[in-house]
Amino acid sequence: MTKKEDLQKKLIEFQILDANFKMLQEKAAVVNQKLEELQKTKASMEELGKTKPNKALIPLGSGNFAYGSIENHNDIIVGIGSGVAVKKKRQEAVKVLDKRIKDEEKSLDDILKQSSAFVIQLEKIQQEIEKLQK
Repeated sequence: MTKKEDLQKKLIEFQILDANFKMLQEKAAVVNQKLEELQKTKASMEELGKTKPNKALIPLGSGNFAYGSIENHNDIIVGIGSGVAVKKKRQEAVKVLDKRIKDEEKSLDDILKQSSAFVIQLEKIQQEIEKLQK
């Protein structure tokens, strides 16, 4: 294989790895956003138990809210997937959120480990490309 062919091969390999690395970064951003949402939800549920408010803003979607009252702050409707929801006590709902948070943290950790491996590979290939360009 000639030096030029070797260089082209390394450039293509670099581009593929770089595209995969960027995809992982996007995935990490999505997981991070979901993790933040779960943590905010957990904090809200815990606060609900402490303050026992009787009035609340109820989200309608698209940034719109309606005023409403909370009659029972101990029962929470928890989505369990596939459009199915079940009623759980607030403490149990917090435990469900804790598990989801833990799962998302593990996913984020796995993504970060993969990203680190990609960075190492990208740096190695970049050095090889620089050698071939000389």
